[in-house]
Amino acid sequence: MAILPQIKHVIVVMLENRSFDNICGWLYKPGTTPLPSQFLPPSSAKEYDGLKSPYFNPVNPLYFKGQSAKTVRVFDQAASTTDPDPDPQETFSNVTYQLFGPEAPSANATWPNLGFVVNYANHVNATSRNGHGDEDGPGPAPVKIMEPFSPAQLPVISALATNFAVSDRYFCSVPSQTWPNRSFVHAGTSNGNVNNGHIPNPFDWDVRNIFNVLQDLGMDWRVYSDTDVVPPLTRLMFPNLWTYGNGDHFHHFDTFKQDCASGNLAQYTFLEPSFLINPNDQHPPHDVVAGEKFLFDIWQAVSQSPAWFESLLIITYDEHGGTYDHVHPPFGAACPDAKSNPGKEGFTFDRFGVRVPTVLVSPWIQAGTVFRSPTAIPYDHTSLLATLRDWLAIPKDKMLTSARIAAAPTFEHVLTLQHARTDLPTIPLPATEVKPIDSSEEPNSIQKSLISAHAVQQGKDPAATVSNIQTRQDAIHFFKSNPPFTRPPTGD
Repeated sequence: MAILPQIKHVIVVMLENRSFDNICGWLYKPGTTPLPSQFLPPSSAKEYDGLKSPYFNPVNPLYFKGQSAKTVRVFDQAASTTDPDPDPQETFSNVTYQLFGPEAPSANATWPNLGFVVNYANHVNATSRNGHGDEDGPGPAPVKIMEPFSPAQLPVISALATNFAVSDRYFCSVPSQTWPNRSFVHAGTSNGNVNNGHIPNPFDWDVRNIFNVLQDLGMDWRVYSDTDVVPPLTRLMFPNLWTYGNGDHFHHFDTFKQDCASGNLAQYTFLEPSFLINPNDQHPPHDVVAGEKFLFDIWQAVSQSPAWFESLLIITYDEHGGTYDHVHPPFGAACPDAKSNPGKEGFTFDRFGVRVPTVLVSPWIQAGTVFRSPTAIPYDHTSLLATLRDWLAIPKDKMLTSARIAAAPTFEHVLTLQHARTDLPTIPLPATEVKPIDSSEEPNSIQKSLISAHAVQQGKDPAATVSNIQTRQDAIHFFKSNPPFTRPPTGD
C-alpha cells in the first residue's frame, strides 16, 4: 500500500557543505524557549541533540599523543556569515581525521569528532592564507571551524525548522565529498567512489538513477537549477541523463516559481542552487545569507501555490563540508552493491557520513516536530529514495537495486496530522545583504567538477580544461563560451 496519500508533489532542495551543528546546532538552545512540541518516534529521547557550550575540540596535535589539551569550545555564533574561510577539507581522508583523529576508524573511537580543529589548522597552515601554527597549536583562523550559526543569523531555515519538522539524526551517506553524496541521493550508490576525483569524469558515475526509474514508469519529474549559464550538476553527473535537452525535464528556477503559481508541479522535483555565478549554495565561504534568500523564495513559491496542501518540501545538504558536528556517525550502514565492496581506498561503505540538516515542510506536519528514524537504521540520503519508492508504489523489479535504499527508513511517520494546517507561519528574511564573491579566487572543488564534467560532455580534455582555468571568472567565461548542448552526445 502506498504511503503519504495526502501528498501529490515531493520537492527536494539540496544545499552544500554544512553540518547539522553548523546550521541547526543552536536551534533549540538549552535554557531557551520555545521547545519542540513532539519527538518522533514517541519512544525516542525527549531532548533535541543540538549544541551545548561544553563541547570542544583540541587545538594541539600533541593532544593525541597524551599531552594536556589546549581546547576551544563551540561558539555561540559565527563571526561572519561567510565563515569558515578558507574552505575546510572534505575528502575521505580528511573527514576520517576529523572523526577519528590519527587512529584508524572503529566503532569505539578514542577521539570521536575531536579532529576538526587540528585538521582545519593543517589545511590553513598549508594554504598560508590565515595564521600559522605548530605542534603546540594553530594560529587564530582554525577556531572558525567551531563557529556555528545562530538562529538569528539563519532566520529562514530556523523558522521553517521550528514551524514544521527537523531531524537531529539524519546523516549524509558517505563521510566525504559532494559527488559521492549526491550520487547516493539520486542513485543509492556512488559506484564505489569515495571522492569527487581529482578530475571528475561522469563516466565513473554512470549508474541507473531515480530519474531513469521515473521515466521508465511514465512518472513526471523535473530538475530546476538557479542558473542559465552553468549546466545542472544533476545532469552533468550522469551520462544517461545527457539525452534530455533543456526544457524536457531540466528547467531554470524561475520556471519553478511559475509552475508553483499555476499548480503545475511534477510528482518529483529536485532543486539546485547556483554553484558559481552569484552562488547561493552555502558552500564555504559563500555567504549563507544568499542561500537563506534562495530558501525564502522556495518557501514563498511552494506555500503560495494552489498545490501547497498536496506538497512535501524537503530541505537538506549533501555533506558537512568539514564543518564541526559533535555526533559521531554510526557504523552499520548497508553496503549498496558489489562495486562498493570494497570501493575506492578500500572503503566498504559500512559507516555513514556526518550529520547534515534536514527539514521537512508541509501543512500535514505539526509545528515544533523533531524526528528520527522509526527503525534501528538512521536516516541518510537514501531515505529520500525509499520514501519516493513507497509513496509512488514503485515495484521492486523497477526500483534501484541498492541495498542501502532497501534498508533505509522513510519519512512517512513525520506527517502526523489528520487534517492539513490552515495557518501559514511567517518566515522572516535575513536582515543583512549578501557579501560579494571575489571572482579572482581559485574555483572550489565543486566548481572544478562542473568544469571537468562539462568538458567531458563536450568531448574536450577535462584535465587540460581545468588546468587552464585559474579563477572563478575564468570558469564563468568557460561556461559562457561553451553553452550546454540542447541534445548532448552520449559519449562512448
